[in-house]
Amino acid sequence: MSQTFNGLAAFFAPLLGREFILSGKTLTEKETAAMSPSQLNAYLNHEASSVQIPYLIIGAVVLIVAILISRTHLPEIVDESEEAAKEEAKPLLHRMGVLLKEKNLMSGAVAELFYVGAQACVFSYFISFSEKATGMEEKVAASYLAAATLGFLLGRASGTFLMRFFSPVKILATYAAINVILILLAVFMPSHFSVYALIGVGFFMSIMFPTIFSLSIRGLGAKTKLGSSFVIMGIVGGAIFPAIMGLIADRTNIQYAYLVPAVCFAYIFHFAYKNLKVKKLEVVAAH
Repeated sequence: MSQTFNGLAAFFAPLLGREFILSGKTLTEKETAAMSPSQLNAYLNHEASSVQIPYLIIGAVVLIVAILISRTHLPEIVDESEEAAKEEAKPLLHRMGVLLKEKNLMSGAVAELFYVGAQACVFSYFISFSEKATGMEEKVAASYLAAATLGFLLGRASGTFLMRFFSPVKILATYAAINVILILLAVFMPSHFSVYALIGVGFFMSIMFPTIFSLSIRGLGAKTKLGSSFVIMGIVGGAIFPAIMGLIADRTNIQYAYLVPAVCFAYIFHFAYKNLKVKKLEVVAAH
């Protein structure tokens, strides 16, 4: 249920942004050059001010939710097994040191880092890519971004269904390989087809987070709880890789910058390929 809600929220966000944030006015290089510094500064300030109210609303909602959670009594989850009790009794640094030697867990944590980074990159720069690679207006690009997030939701539903009949690991490897190909096509075929390719990326990356997570913690036993925290820390990739992508875009162009998520999906393929022998995998509902 939460996955459906998150997917619908992601779908409507670009549409709301199109109506209430994006101005629909993008300056050409000639128009920018014709402006005086004060005129350009006034234009940029006006564009920046359009996001103030939406972000204040988002911040207020998050603050209210945080207050409600802080006042809600949550039951403590206790693993009553003898093995888990022995594991919990060990010093934390010792347990962390043991987990650092778990090669599959560490590879999975890196794969999750790369996945969250790739997702943030693909969606964050989608409108900018559509504008600069195809000349598309930003409000039209926002509609295509909504289509990409809808594809993500449909991909999650269809991927979950396919996992009943096919190995989740093989699906993960296949989807990662497809995304590498789609991004390369988007980078080197700058046309409207490139935008459709990025929409396809949204569809095929939809099952990656829960599949990588489940594959990473497989077989940890009593160490699963702490091991899960290592994998979850991979969400920091959503802050790291977009910054790298932005730096590359500034020094080259937005098309070449999309090679960053291509590299991310290539590593995810490598991680899945190393685990192709895994026959059964219970994929947890996450992200």
